[in-house]
This record gives sequence, structure tokens and C-alpha cells, in this order.
Amino acid sequence: MPPLIELFVATLAALFPITNPFGNAAIFQSLTKENTRAERHAFARRGAIYMIAILVTFFLAGNAIISFFGISIAGIRIAGGLVITRYGFNQLNPQPEHTHSAAEHDEASNKADIAFSPLAMPLLAGPGAIAAAMTLSSRVQGQGLFHHGVVIGGIVAVGTACWLLLRESDALMAKLGVIGANALTKIMGFLLLCIGVQLVIDGWLDLSS
Repeated sequence: MPPLIELFVATLAALFPITNPFGNAAIFQSLTKENTRAERHAFARRGAIYMIAILVTFFLAGNAIISFFGISIAGIRIAGGLVITRYGFNQLNPQPEHTHSAAEHDEASNKADIAFSPLAMPLLAGPGAIAAAMTLSSRVQGQGLFHHGVVIGGIVAVGTACWLLLRESDALMAKLGVIGANALTKIMGFLLLCIGVQLVIDGWLDLSS
């Protein structure tokens, strides 16, 4: 596989499971049950745009943050891998409090606009997704603009997929049901677990070399 295509696929593989639009569709549906269809579509669109902006910002600023705090590439890979592994474990055994506590749900239910909080952050672009974006930043450090553009393209593609799935959350949940959504969440959790473990291995090999 050509390196740029491989990088694009790696971006999708790292971010799509952790943004978990299938699992978040149920939360989105619950939070917007009193809103009109047009309002739900607007929340989904703006939430996806905010998510893209947050992840692109941390991706572009990732190397500067790493340098400022004196973090090694191996360190960011191991730390990012551990965070992603934790999210993978949580998704293998999904519990509402893992992503959205009862207190947060009550607060969000009373908000007029949930697009930025809690939809974009922390549901879509939470600590795990931000850690993945910064890890991708370390992966393309010192490479050309094309590599950075490919990762940004991957972030936009994931954001677009989240927007489309959330805006049709009613139809999606009617098709999948809670059981189907949980099954997909567990599959993505396993993928996250594999990605996180591999990042830890890569970081450890970097330290050993």
C-alpha cells in the first residue's frame, strides 16, 4: 500500500473507533428528543465541525506541545497508546458513565445548544481522540505538507461520517437498536485496544533502539 494511502487509512482506523458515532448516536438521540428534526441536524453538523476543528488544532499543535514539555516521540506514543487502550477496554464493556455521566446528561438536557459541549467535546473529540491526533502528529513529524494534509483529510472524513450518522440517529437506532449499537461499539473497542497496544509496543521499541 502506498505510504500516503496507508497514512490515511491509519488516521481513519485510529479516530473513527474512538469517536464512536454508533455509540454516541444513542446519547445524541436521548439529548435531542425534545428538539425538532431541523435542530438535531444543525446540532450534528456544528458538532462535527467543532470536532474537526479541535482535532486539527491538536494535530497541528501536537509537535509544538511535545517540544514545549520536552516529551519524546516514544513518550507520546506510549502515553497515547495507554489512553487509547483504556478507551478500548471501556468500549468492550460499555457503560454510560465511561463517556457521559448522569450529571453531565442532566446538564446537557437543559442546554439550548449541545453542539460544542457535550457533543463535540467530550463525546466526539474527547481525551482519547485528542491523544490519537497528537500521536498522529508525532508520526508525521519532519515529513512534508502532503503527509500533514493526508491526516487532516482523514480527520475531515471521520468528522463527515460522524455528522452523517448522528443526523440520521433516529433511523440508525431504529435499525440497530441498543444491542446492535453495543455490538458495534465492542468491535470498535477491540480495534482501539489493538491500536493502543501497538502504539505502546512502538514506543517501547523506540526507547530500546
